[in-house]
Amino acid sequence: MKKIIVGLLAFMLILSLAGCGAKEKMEEKAGEALAEKIIKEAGGGDVDIDGDKVVIKGEDGEQVTFGQTEWPTSDLAKSIPKFKGGKVVTVMEMNDSLIIALEEASKEDFTDYLGEIKQTFTEQSYDMKSEGNVTYGAENGEGIGVSLIYTTDQTLSITVAKIPQ
Repeated sequence: MKKIIVGLLAFMLILSLAGCGAKEKMEEKAGEALAEKIIKEAGGGDVDIDGDKVVIKGEDGEQVTFGQTEWPTSDLAKSIPKFKGGKVVTVMEMNDSLIIALEEASKEDFTDYLGEIKQTFTEQSYDMKSEGNVTYGAENGEGIGVSLIYTTDQTLSITVAKIPQ
C-alpha cells in the first residue's frame, strides 16, 4: 500500500511540475550538466552553461564566453560605442578579443555607427566596399583595433581586439 501511495505522490509531483514548465527547466539543466561534463572531459577546461551562454575557463586563466544575446559590458566592449540598432544574435568574448554578431542592422544605423567608429579608430585604417557590403578596420592609438563587416542582408559583425605590442 505504501508503494502505491508513494507512486501516486510521485506521479502527481511530475504532473504538477509539467504544468508549470518546471519539467522543461529540469530537462534543460540536465542537458547543460551533460554538455559541461563532455566538454570538460574533452580537455575544454572548466565549463559553465547557463541557457544559451557558455563560459569555458582554461587552466592557464584564459576564458572564452559565447552565446549571449545582450550587448557585452566588458572593458573591451566599452572601448567602442554601443550599436543602437539591430539585434545581437551572439557574442564571443575572450581575454583579448570580442566578436559581436548582429542581424536586422539597417544601412542607416550602420552608416551612423561607422561615423562614430571613424572618430576614434583612425590609425592604420582600411575601408572596402563591394556590391553594397562594407568593411572597415582601424586602430585607436591605445592598443585596440576594430573591424566592422556589414552585408546587404543587414548583418553586422564587430570585432574588437587588443593589438599585441
